[in-house]
Amino acid sequence: MKILIMHTVPYRKMEYHRTLDHQEHDITYIGLPHRMADLPPDLRARRLVIPGVESRGTEICRMVSPEEGYDWVMALSEYDLHEAGKVREYLNVPGPRYEDLIKYKDKIIMKRLVRDAGLRVPDFVDLRGMDRTQLASLRDTLGWQGETILKPILGAASVGVLRFQSPREAIDFLLTSPEAEKYFQDGELEEYVDGTILHVDGVSENGEPFLMVASRYINTPLEYVSGKPLGSMQFKISEDYRTFFTESLRAVGVTDGAFHLEVIEGPRGLVFMEVANRVGGGDIIPTTEASTGLHIPSEEIKVLMRKQWRLLGMPDEGQPRSAPVIKDSGPWFGWFCFPGHHFESVHANVEFPDWLMGSSNVVKLAVTSKERPLIKRVTHQYWEVPTAGIVQGRESCEVEKLVRRICDEVKVIPA
Repeated sequence: MKILIMHTVPYRKMEYHRTLDHQEHDITYIGLPHRMADLPPDLRARRLVIPGVESRGTEICRMVSPEEGYDWVMALSEYDLHEAGKVREYLNVPGPRYEDLIKYKDKIIMKRLVRDAGLRVPDFVDLRGMDRTQLASLRDTLGWQGETILKPILGAASVGVLRFQSPREAIDFLLTSPEAEKYFQDGELEEYVDGTILHVDGVSENGEPFLMVASRYINTPLEYVSGKPLGSMQFKISEDYRTFFTESLRAVGVTDGAFHLEVIEGPRGLVFMEVANRVGGGDIIPTTEASTGLHIPSEEIKVLMRKQWRLLGMPDEGQPRSAPVIKDSGPWFGWFCFPGHHFESVHANVEFPDWLMGSSNVVKLAVTSKERPLIKRVTHQYWEVPTAGIVQGRESCEVEKLVRRICDEVKVIPA
């Protein structure tokens, strides 16, 4: 098979070689300069570099042509999924197009689909195309009166997300702040639903999740943006929770490949938040593999390859499907990461409590060199933050206590 891989997620996370035989297949990687530089030098593959000035789809279509005869365009990143639809259409390669994929990125579309399926979602208002007069008229007519979230519809990693005490306060910000214009191009108001945020990760094939691991966040991705550490710990999936998770995935149409579903565990039950048809961030990949034996990117590639053979009308030459794993027993794993993007200083020091350094519960502990400059963008990659790690325990509550203690006692001090 001749494969074009839109390479955006760091190679050390995806490890394509674990599933793709680079001797058997004719593989081309294409991406930005810094990302192409992280490919193993001995990997048998063609390498193409895009400048990153325009959209990925536009730049890639300038560098490849339909005459090259690609069989498969693979895109596993949050930032590539929908753009890959444009590339497939240009190259005349079978597979989902842009209009099929945008629902995995557009938070308004996905909430409407889930709501129409009879599942609870937060109330929301789409700001795109709305003028200020229309917005002002909504001050006292929205379906909720409490805390309100303002966020980009197509965003990721909680960047650009703001929290207000009421819809009126959020609307007043939009009507008066010079920073508000971007939200009229790509923004929504959303009811804030109090509760713990869950993230559910795994892989589906033909609409059926065969790998599913659920975790509870400690702190939230939004708090991480403002400087708090972020962590999570795995927990047992009950039958009711599994049903809600599966129905949410099916409602949005996440039928094949990896998924990262976020759900609010509120006082009145579960509430859908958002879902992506790709692997989650942080240390979700290694903690899932440690607890289930399955590597999410590898399982996703197997699923997508089997699907591509079918689309090409050829015999399935992919690898067999793994045995289903719905995580419901220990051992349990958790992860944590401490941000550095919010500091004014260029460097930071990390101080650990004595008990942590010798703990048998610590699986991995990464610490950035004091001499390495802090990354000034929001990132959850363990090699880009001041410190991050993975812990384990026989009981989920044991892992939760451990991650909470780490988040409280580890100190990142700007130098």
